[in-house]
Amino acid sequence: MSLYGLIAAFAEPDALVHAASAMRDNGYRCMDAFSPFEIRELEAILAIRPTRLPWIVLAGGIAGLVLTYALILYSVEIDYPLNVGGRPLHSWPPFVVIAFEAGILGAALAGFVGLLWANGLPRYHHPAFNAETFSYARGGKFYLLVETADPRFRKGVTRGQLTRLGAETVEEVEA
Repeated sequence: MSLYGLIAAFAEPDALVHAASAMRDNGYRCMDAFSPFEIRELEAILAIRPTRLPWIVLAGGIAGLVLTYALILYSVEIDYPLNVGGRPLHSWPPFVVIAFEAGILGAALAGFVGLLWANGLPRYHHPAFNAETFSYARGGKFYLLVETADPRFRKGVTRGQLTRLGAETVEEVEA
């Protein structure tokens, strides 16, 4: 099998942040970090882009609202117009409630699909799971994965840098 990268295990979150920062300063760009909880400093170090999910949810909500209101107008004014009690065909107060609820549904569906898309799901297996040290049974460790796709990656040099930065273990990850 081919090599996907090297994964280094650290005991403390500060050690992971320090190692990721040092590797970034050394020119490594294709890295990923794994932690049992969120570490905010890693967002800037790993250059994680801000999410576009709020915009996707907003677009889904607006689309649901507009499409539902258009469907109501079509059905009431064009497809089956009924004049009941002398009311105008476009009696908007009851239509707004239905359109609002459909907007909420559209936002929820767009959020669900957008979350799956943004996370690259469904992805049933990540190469990091091939590493023996990367396991829940080993406890709450903090991991830094340096991928072979990085132009600066050299197996021996990268392993030495990770070891000098305080990694407890450095393991090869098969693709």
